[in-house]
Amino acid sequence: MIRPLWDLFAKIALHKKDKLAIIDAITGSTLTYSELVEKSSDCANTLAKYDVSTVAFIGEPVIRTIPFILACAKLEICFVPLNENETETTLLDVLSQLPGPIMIISTKILKDFQRFDIPSKFKFSGINIYLLDGVHECNNEVPFIITHSSGSTGKPKAVSFTQTTKLKRTLQSIKLFNISDHEMVLSASPMHHSLGQRHFLITLISGATLVKAYPFNVTTWVNTVKDYQITFTIPVSTHLKILKPTLIDNPKILSSLRCLVTSSAPAEAEFKNILLNALNCEFWEIYGMTETACATAVRYTKGQNTAHLGKSIKGTTLRINYEDNQNYGEIEIMSDCICDGYWGDMQLWHKSQTSDGYFRTGDLGTLDSDGQLVYLGRTNESFESGGLLIFPANIERIFAEIPEITDCAVFGIPNKIFGHIVCLAYTTNGHICQRDLITHARRKLPKHHWPAKLIHYDCFPMLPSGKINKQLLIKHQSNF
Repeated sequence: MIRPLWDLFAKIALHKKDKLAIIDAITGSTLTYSELVEKSSDCANTLAKYDVSTVAFIGEPVIRTIPFILACAKLEICFVPLNENETETTLLDVLSQLPGPIMIISTKILKDFQRFDIPSKFKFSGINIYLLDGVHECNNEVPFIITHSSGSTGKPKAVSFTQTTKLKRTLQSIKLFNISDHEMVLSASPMHHSLGQRHFLITLISGATLVKAYPFNVTTWVNTVKDYQITFTIPVSTHLKILKPTLIDNPKILSSLRCLVTSSAPAEAEFKNILLNALNCEFWEIYGMTETACATAVRYTKGQNTAHLGKSIKGTTLRINYEDNQNYGEIEIMSDCICDGYWGDMQLWHKSQTSDGYFRTGDLGTLDSDGQLVYLGRTNESFESGGLLIFPANIERIFAEIPEITDCAVFGIPNKIFGHIVCLAYTTNGHICQRDLITHARRKLPKHHWPAKLIHYDCFPMLPSGKINKQLLIKHQSNF
């Protein structure tokens, strides 16, 4: 059997025994390494009885159901975490594409399926279990994990991973951030997000302790850091934005941290500088995506330029596909930690790669004079206004400097004269008049970047990944 991730975890657990492997900061529930191995083996025995090829989680796995994930690793079957906030139509479509038979473990009731009477020791309050034959039969190429992308470019992609690939990625992070078995690792990201999976696996493969604090909110996150003396965490940039005023007012909250890493989307340079001046720990930023794993990484130091995302890490090559004599282009990545394709759509996977084996990220960027990556935004988000190309990320970074702005999104609205006009949508933590926003833009931005339309939102529509749903914002404004 080729199950390297399970075999390494079981070997580590043998030496950790009564050490806490996982703590749920919200419920207080815990699992030791010994308990995790025992319960995972029990789950594996149950799955084997029913000849299940896939276990699909709809909703966040809780302490009691987490062993099913490792049971999938032990049996070499597929684990698919899904967002419970997706529409039932989307969920049914995803499930229909998975290798069957499928066991569905769900926090929501699915009307179209008959509940499965699983043995009593696996009956949990608020958890519904179903069996589904599935359309696709199992074969020898069934992956260990299928992770669905955010869907920001349309239909979510089913990104697949073998145990070997997931283990490579896990060891990459452990080595990069020097993670040891002494760490208290905080995860506020869901398991359907690749970052939630990363926290989970780096903990168990390093012999550390994972503290789950999902769903994310400021109070829970801050209390978890203090109560459990968290030493390592990778908050997504959205979480950092929400935490920003709290951390600026009281940076001592982070005093237990050995290493803080930000990920998912570039953080604002000014905020990074504030954190650097307040922190007494390592502060990193990484760039990558579900398909590529970590591609660049930079450990910032005080007084250093923080507008870049560093250079390629070992095992990864990054290049910019410059076109038409421009000083920017699409970011392309080659990595020994690349994913194993798009499940059920290898044609799309082949289209996403260049003829010489680089992955097309769909991100725009450039390299500075030191060869470090500067991120400019998504290729499908840039637009022309008055014949000049606009990179929304550049404008968003400027408006994010304003203390009252909690989040913002810049996009183009079609216009007959200019092609597009620049639109700024924003949320605030207090009152700020639009005249002040315009003044800030004129002081900090070139004229063609000045927003022609400003819209205040109480809250943004969000994608399941936690990113702003810009396509919905554009659609809403274009209908006026």
